[in-house]
Amino acid sequence: MLTPEYLTAFSNGYLGMVDNLNEQIVRDIARRMVKTGKVTDTAKWQIKQAQESGKLLNDIVKEVGKFSGFSDKEILEMFKDAGITSIRNDGKPLLDAGVISEVNLSQRMQELLLANAKKTSGDVNNLTLTTAAKSQELYIHSLNEALLKVQSGAFSYQEALKQAIKNAAAMGSKVLYSSGSQMSLDAAMRMALLTGINQTAAALTEMYASDMGAEYYETTAHPGARLEHTAWQGQVFKIEGEGNGYRNFYEATGYGTVTGLCGANCRHSFHPFWLGISKPAYTKEMLNGYTEAKYKFNGDWLTEYECSQIMRRYERQIRESKRILTAYDSAIKAAIDAETENLLKEEFQKESVKLKSKEKRLKDFCSETGHRIDTSRTQVYAVKDQNGNIVNYGRSTGMKAVWANRKAKK
Repeated sequence: MLTPEYLTAFSNGYLGMVDNLNEQIVRDIARRMVKTGKVTDTAKWQIKQAQESGKLLNDIVKEVGKFSGFSDKEILEMFKDAGITSIRNDGKPLLDAGVISEVNLSQRMQELLLANAKKTSGDVNNLTLTTAAKSQELYIHSLNEALLKVQSGAFSYQEALKQAIKNAAAMGSKVLYSSGSQMSLDAAMRMALLTGINQTAAALTEMYASDMGAEYYETTAHPGARLEHTAWQGQVFKIEGEGNGYRNFYEATGYGTVTGLCGANCRHSFHPFWLGISKPAYTKEMLNGYTEAKYKFNGDWLTEYECSQIMRRYERQIRESKRILTAYDSAIKAAIDAETENLLKEEFQKESVKLKSKEKRLKDFCSETGHRIDTSRTQVYAVKDQNGNIVNYGRSTGMKAVWANRKAKK
């Protein structure tokens, strides 16, 4: 069993790596847009666009290749830590009661853990590779829109380029699923890791429960759960059949389905519960408190779930601004003339002010409702190589924007 808190925080460092990849892709797109040059002769410009498009694809494939090398190692470490943490949590009631003296992963459990880590790594790498093609597609689409604007005579080259860069950055890197659906790179990685690790921990729990002859499971609970999950969170269930006032675990929780317990993006888990030994982790008052509208903001009372949705929206807006700033920063460095460079610097300054405003809105909301800002959802972390050396770190583009804003006010 993994706690909701563990499942919230376990991937923070890895997602920092994803942020770095996302930022590099945005930089590559913006740089290639500038290098495409001004629209003088449309046919020549389209040839140049195709050339830069090919170079962009090569750039991103290389970046993804480097990311995959770090990714495989990080995912394996996350799975190992999750497996050990999960099995220790499962055995804690028996350890505390003196029924057993130790709890360890069996050979069968270790094999499952490694197999699932390898599968998740493969899934993540396959998804990440699709970002190269999607980024190339975004580059071409954005530049074609810019071309139409310039040809209409309503926009200058600089203005059309600026809008193309901003739009591409706002869209960000995407992954493409076999179904044809798309998702942002960071959201896709978060979901893949959360689902993969939680389902692996659940499988380990089932193995342990079977080995120990457990007859009951208790589900975890957390504030802000999906409405349909509040019907079974924090309760005890019978593993086989039902009776003695206990519902059947599988029927009640939907365990094993995409929308049920341990399904896609679910932060709930479960652990063996021994009648007469285990103590319930949650009271009725605690569970009721998780769904109570007790946070006041702008005169309205909000539940934890409603607060989390507002915070996620603010965080997405902040991340979008940071991507736009990253794109402008890259384009400024690659600008081919002073006019373009100056316009992009002006836009960088404007966006930096917007970023501070968005960060303030999130800070004010958290302050008024008593929540903590989850910095892992709004900032970029350092990436280290296999020897522990920092290979992609510096003042983030967001911080550059802060300093640019301060200088402008002086």
